[in-house]
Amino acid sequence: MRLVTYKRLGVPSIGVELEDGILDIPDAASFFGRVYHVQGLSFPNTIVDLLRWDAGVDVVRQIVKRYHSVSSSERPMLVSKDRCALAAPIPRPGKIIALGLNYRDHIEETGREVPNEPVIFAKFPSSVVGPDEEIPFPPITKRLDWEVELGVVIGKTCRAVSHKDALDYVAGYTIVNDLSARDLQKRDGQWVRAKSMDGMCPMGPAIVTVDELGDGSGLRMYTKINGELKQDSNTSNLIMDVPHIIEYLSSAFTLEPGDVIATGTPSGVGFVRDPPEYLQPGDSIEMYIEKIGYLRNRIV
Repeated sequence: MRLVTYKRLGVPSIGVELEDGILDIPDAASFFGRVYHVQGLSFPNTIVDLLRWDAGVDVVRQIVKRYHSVSSSERPMLVSKDRCALAAPIPRPGKIIALGLNYRDHIEETGREVPNEPVIFAKFPSSVVGPDEEIPFPPITKRLDWEVELGVVIGKTCRAVSHKDALDYVAGYTIVNDLSARDLQKRDGQWVRAKSMDGMCPMGPAIVTVDELGDGSGLRMYTKINGELKQDSNTSNLIMDVPHIIEYLSSAFTLEPGDVIATGTPSGVGFVRDPPEYLQPGDSIEMYIEKIGYLRNRIV
């Protein structure tokens, strides 16, 4: 199931992306009756609120199942994909937790040794932008770099979760571009400013639920800049896989519904290329992860 946040005539809502369009979930819940609401209240209209409701994703599945089970005359109308714009699935996550040095090939290209534990840092929620949004080039950097990453969306509150139970707390997966100002990253020593400026966390296009993608392994991923392939790898190459990441992070702090984990990037980033390559105004970025789709943005 592909959960999306989208805007129609400037008004945000949430839906399930189907082949022929987007099924608006709050509208469909009302169309099919109050049985799909929470104690008679309006249906959640953000994915975070949906995830905070323990039965939320299951109820959405029921709604989609009912949509497919009835005749076309008994269905709510789908929203045309041409008449709406996808937004980041979680426009303002409570936390964005990112891992550095979690692909062996990326560690090798940077000349570092494989760490005993991953590097953990944060990106500010205000850095999030959605698919096809333009990203203003930050004037305080000259070395803006790309990083395609598998994003993990937390679906239930978890603390001290074991590896074997970890996927029970995952809602699904999305694409995250961990844009990085390499000059600020080197100058500061820590990475938050270099990775948290406005527009530095493109995310989307959808959240593909965990029942479809399991532990998120075995998915091809790539980055193209102006149509030229720069990164090309597979999520099976993660050093610390998704269940281990959940176990590791939840041993330190509570993960909450709607939190996003960026799991690290493979080789092919700009600053280690010979000569180094960095993003410039006018550049187009296309990121792809198999079964999730495409995340495209342009630097302006």
